[in-house]
Amino acid sequence: METKSIKFKDEEIEVEIADNILKRAWGLSFRKNGKMLFKFSRKTRAKIDMALLSKKLYLYFISDEREVISIQEADPWSWNPKTWKLYAPKEKYKYLLESFEELNLEKGDEIHFIY
Repeated sequence: METKSIKFKDEEIEVEIADNILKRAWGLSFRKNGKMLFKFSRKTRAKIDMALLSKKLYLYFISDEREVISIQEADPWSWNPKTWKLYAPKEKYKYLLESFEELNLEKGDEIHFIY
């Protein structure tokens, strides 16, 4: 899978790129570590599920201006349907950064892509 660097504040991290429907559908399923940047062709209201994950994820929803607009902690689904939650911000977003570890990002922070 393709990887790129992204920068925010004084940090630079490597992320896998999910830029097509198959990569975005598979995401970080069946993994226990990693970071992935979902790139959508236009702003979206796509909802994120945690069906095939075993650990909590941190979701950083990012606008087309590359500004963090929402941060959510997503818990994995269990056999109990009460855990089957979908995650999305109130507004449309263009990028989604998923990480198993909490990142030093806050709402309003700007993300820079390094190619």
